[in-house]
Amino acid sequence: MLKEIVSVFKVVRPRHFLKVLMHPGEELRAFKYHYRRVPRGEFVKFLSGADEERLAAVEADLAESGSFHSWLKERLKAHPDGYGGQMTMEAPAVYALVRLLRPSIMVETGVADGVTSSYILRAMEDNGHGKLYSIDLPSSRLPAGKTPGWLVEDALRKRWELCVGDATKLLPPLLGELGEIDIFLHDSLHTYEHMLLEFRTAWPHLRPGGMLLSHDVGQNASFFDFIDEIGLRWRDWRVFHVLGGFRKPAK
Repeated sequence: MLKEIVSVFKVVRPRHFLKVLMHPGEELRAFKYHYRRVPRGEFVKFLSGADEERLAAVEADLAESGSFHSWLKERLKAHPDGYGGQMTMEAPAVYALVRLLRPSIMVETGVADGVTSSYILRAMEDNGHGKLYSIDLPSSRLPAGKTPGWLVEDALRKRWELCVGDATKLLPPLLGELGEIDIFLHDSLHTYEHMLLEFRTAWPHLRPGGMLLSHDVGQNASFFDFIDEIGLRWRDWRVFHVLGGFRKPAK
C-alpha cells in the first residue's frame, strides 16, 4: 500500500489537487491508472507479446541510433526546458511497440515538434515497413516560425503524411479513407470530451488485435470510461508513466 501511495505522489502536481476539488468524481476515477502502472519493459512486453530477448534486441537497436538521438536533442534546445512538453519518456516505448508489432498503418493525433512522430518513423524505417498518418493544429508552444513536426528528419518523412487541422474534423474522413488501421495513438487535446470522441472514432477502424494508445490517461476518466464502454477487463490494459494502452480483442 505504501508503495502505491508513493507511486501516486511521484506524478501528482498541485494542479491535479485543484482538479480533484473541482471535479472529484471524475478525477478520483482517473487516479486508478496508478494501479496499472508498470515499467517500460513490462508495458511493451504486455502489449506486444514479445519475449525478453526480442525486446532487448529492439532496445539495443534504438540505443545504437546515436545520430537519431543527437538530432532530436540538438533541436529540442529550441525549448528552454529541452523538451517542450514532448512525450520524451514514453516515446522509446512507442518505438519498441512499433518495431515489435510492425504496423502497416498507424494514426496519431497530436504532433507538436514531432518527437513521438520521429520515434514512430524511426521504428518503421528500421522495420522497412509501415506508414504514419498524423493530425495536429499549429501551436503557440512551438518555437517561433515552426510548424507541427518541424524536427522530423527528412530521411524519415517518406513514410509520413501530416494533416494540419482539427482532429475532430480531419480524423473521421481520414479513417474513412484508410478503412482499417493497426495502431491509433491519441496525444492531442486532453479533455474528457475530446479524448472520448477520438477513442470512439478510431475504435471501429482498428483491426482485431490492433492497439490503442493514449498519452496523459490520468488527465481525466475518458480512457477508463471507454475501457468500460467496450467491455474490456481490468487485466486487459496497462500504463507506463502516463501512457495507457490495450489491444482490440481478436474476433
